[in-house]
Amino acid sequence: MAPAAADSARLTDLIARLDAATGPDPTLDRDIAQALGGSISAGEGPAYTASIDRCFDLLHQVAPGWHWHVGFGVTGLLPYATLALGPRRFEASAATVPLALLKVIVRAAYVRSSPDI
Repeated sequence: MAPAAADSARLTDLIARLDAATGPDPTLDRDIAQALGGSISAGEGPAYTASIDRCFDLLHQVAPGWHWHVGFGVTGLLPYATLALGPRRFEASAATVPLALLKVIVRAAYVRSSPDI
């Protein structure tokens, strides 16, 4: 479940930063951990932007029970990720698998944190 502290403005900012990201970014990792309730040690968050395993840890925390899929598009160049539960479905492509996963995870957290959706 997305933490109650995750507000729409913070998640909107993270979505924009993830859309612009091209690789590992420790500052973005820390901000994702702060927004979604991950642990931070020595001022740094888990290496979400560099690690598929850390992304799956976050996915299971933020969207337990959701179905996910990771693959490469028809060109084979860019990875994509899909996250779905019932009628809710999020898809994203990115320069790396972790970034594609983070895009769908943060979008799902945004929807789940919004009382209007």
